[in-house]
Formats: sequence, C-alpha cells, structure tokens
Amino acid sequence: MNVLLSAYACNPRQGGESGNGFHWAWELARQGHRVWCLTTDLERDDLDSYLAGRPDDPVAARIEVVYVLVASWVRFLYRWQFGVYLHYLVWQYQAWRCARLLDRSVDFDLVHHATYGSLQMGSWLWRLGKPLVFGPVGGGQRAPKDFRGYIPNWFKTETLRDFIGWALMTFDPNVRQTMRHAAVVLTSNRETAQMARRLGARRVELLLDTGLPESFYGQDFTERPPHAELRLLWLARLYPRKALPLVLEALSKVDPRVNFRLTVIGDGPMGPLVPGWISQYGLQQRVTWLGEVPWPQIPAQLRAHDVFLFGSLRDAFASQFLEAMACGLPIITLDHQGARDFIPLSASIKVPVTTPAETSAGLARAVEQLAAAPVRRAAMARAAYEFALTQTWPARAARFRALLDSLPLRRPATTRLPLPEPAPAVLAAS
Repeated sequence: MNVLLSAYACNPRQGGESGNGFHWAWELARQGHRVWCLTTDLERDDLDSYLAGRPDDPVAARIEVVYVLVASWVRFLYRWQFGVYLHYLVWQYQAWRCARLLDRSVDFDLVHHATYGSLQMGSWLWRLGKPLVFGPVGGGQRAPKDFRGYIPNWFKTETLRDFIGWALMTFDPNVRQTMRHAAVVLTSNRETAQMARRLGARRVELLLDTGLPESFYGQDFTERPPHAELRLLWLARLYPRKALPLVLEALSKVDPRVNFRLTVIGDGPMGPLVPGWISQYGLQQRVTWLGEVPWPQIPAQLRAHDVFLFGSLRDAFASQFLEAMACGLPIITLDHQGARDFIPLSASIKVPVTTPAETSAGLARAVEQLAAAPVRRAAMARAAYEFALTQTWPARAARFRALLDSLPLRRPATTRLPLPEPAPAVLAAS
C-alpha cells in the first residue's frame, strides 16, 4: 500500500513522541508499504543523517520524508508553551495542503495519524476522504483534583490544560469530524476511548502508544540476586504531573526497619525543587538524585535496580513502564489511566487512587511487601519481561497489520501519475 503518515514529531534518536513517529514510519516500510512521512523540520538533522547512513537499506528506501514548514513568526512563538499549540495547529493545516497535492499523484491507500498523540488536537487529514487510522492517542486522562497538593502550579499545568482541551473539543469542528471519519481510533487508555466515543468515533480500539526497539532488550531474562537493600528507581522528566512528591511522601511512611534506597533519574522544570522535597520528607539518607542521564545509559540503570516505583498523576501510558519491564523490573504504581489498562497484575502492584493519605500509604505498604518477598519479586520480574516482549516495535506493527486486515480498505491502485511540484510551504526530501 501507499501510506501517508502524519508524524509531527519524528526522530530515530529520541524516545517519547518523536521515537514513536519514526518507528511507525520504519515498521510500516518494513512491512513492504511505501510510506510518505509528513513531519516538521525541527528534528531534521537527526532524521536525515539516520536515513542517509543507510543508503542500501530497502526499508529506508521505501520512506519518503516530506518536511512541512510554517511561517517564521509561528516558528518563533514555538519557544513558549502556547506557541507549541499554535505551531502544531498551523503545521496540521499546511500538512493537509501538502497531502492534497501528493494524493493527486500518489493516490494514497491509507492515512495514519501517529503524532502528536492527542485526541483533542484531531487531524486535518480526514478531509482527504481516504481510510484514516487515528492514533494511538491519549488526552482523556486527568489528574485527580484531590491530589492537587502534589502538583506544583496546578492552575497552569492542569486547569489551563483541561480548559484548552474542552475549548478544542467544543469549538473546533475538526476534532469531531476526525472522530466521525476515522476508520478506527486507537487510544492508549480507557478514559480517552470513552471520550472518542462521545465525540462520534465509530470504532475504538485500545493500543499502547509506545513501544521499544528489539535492541533495548537483553538476550535472555536475567534473574537478580536478592540484596540486603531494596533498590528502587524513579525515572521521568521532572514535570509537575509526574508527582514525585507523592512517591517521596509514601517512602517517608515505609516501616523504618525496611532497608531501601530510591534513585531518582530525570531533570526538568521541577528540578530546583527536588533537594527541598527530599529534605521535607526526611529522606536525605535514602534518596539519590542523579539528574538527567543520557538515554543510551538508561538500560544499565534499570538493570541495577530491583523495583520501578512511579506515581504519575496524569499519563496516557508512561514509556518508562515499558522500559522498566523490558529490563525485568516489577512495577509499583497507581491503578489508573494507561497503567491500569495495560500493565499486567502479575508484574505489578497497582495502588487504588482514593484519597492522598490512603494512596501514599498504599504505596508504602507495596514497598514493604516487595522488600519482604524476594521470591515474589523474581516472579513479577519475569512476568514484566515477558509482557514487554509483546510490545517490541515489530510485534506492535504485526498487530497494526492485523487491525488493517479487519478494516474495509480498498485495493491499492495500479497506476500512479507524476508527482506535482510541492506547495511553497513544503520542503520535500527522500
């Protein structure tokens, strides 16, 4: 098939949204499809150098990268948060203009919107009238208001976000039209699936919004020998919604007889507050903050610990969960959103999100349980690893292909016309 992929974020050398965008392009091409990837020029250097370094790779040869540009003043505003929204909306419009021109000659068989993975932002590409796969996307999840004390700048990060999402779904007809015209909407948690159905989606499927390359996994599962000290790991960008204070409060409630140490990896807007939080909860001798660690070093850090402890209050599905499970780490987390829907019970302890006091106490009891049960930890570690093996990018692409087989797609056309000249706002590159 000829596939048009909308991947605003697309970078083979990054994780998160950018990694997802690239891997969708790569795996679709590896299945034999010809892929036209619409993306921004914000990550062009990494993407161009990666593909140029594989001149004889037939997969790379099946990917046509089309860099869609925006006006310079829009690019200038990108440095601020509100400018990111504007940049993305303008880019989507320009991407649609480009797609119309391409479709006249390519005659796409399928359109796949991959990134950004936001339901509230929709996609302009439903206007092409071609089968559209939208997602996987999140956006329906919200941080519980009772836990606002753990999220600095609640109004700016949560109230304002929720208002913008409501405004987009209420006043932007593009969102509802995307839902109504999509052949299938893929969502990364139950909350987003419910929102998609309310907005008119005809078919909704749950699918993780992240995956891992096969190279991330070890050759075989390796059991960790028990240690006198339970080694816990917290890993994320230090954004307010990641709620590191919730985990620190929980650890302050752990029985003092339990020998544990938490390593915190990550930096970000909340970084300056971390030393104060550690002192506030009296954990100076129990917590080590390493700051930002380069992504290639993350697997070694994961394998040096026993348990992944994470209590994000708003996440579609944190990619760190999958990285931790791929390295054989049991999970302690909250029983909501994507973690509730995907992480198997055999690999985790998921604490109910009820009240702040009950939830932090529940996290503390989970640490105590695993500290006292090395045999249980070993079983959970193996279950985590086996689940992660089902979420490699090739495995996810195989599921995506099976999903396409169930859709009423037309047969690919056999003739193609010459490619027209790109629009002035588009810079194309192979």
